[in-house]
Amino acid sequence: MATVRLPEHSHCKYCGDPVPFGDEYCGEECREADRERDRKDRNKDVMFYALSIVTIIVIIAAGLLL
Repeated sequence: MATVRLPEHSHCKYCGDPVPFGDEYCGEECREADRERDRKDRNKDVMFYALSIVTIIVIIAAGLLL
C-alpha cells in the first residue's frame, strides 16, 4: 500500500483545522475566540482560588470561636 505524504502543517489551536506550518490559528475569528476562552478560564481560576481562601478563613474563624 502506498503512503501519501502530506505537506508539513500544524493545526489551529482553537478549531483544529490544518494551517500552514508555524501558524497558530486559521483566522482572526479563531484567534479572538481562543483569547475569549482563555479570559473566561482565567476568571474561573481566580473565582475558585478566592472562594477557597474565603472558605479556609471561615473554617479557621469558626474553629477559633468554639
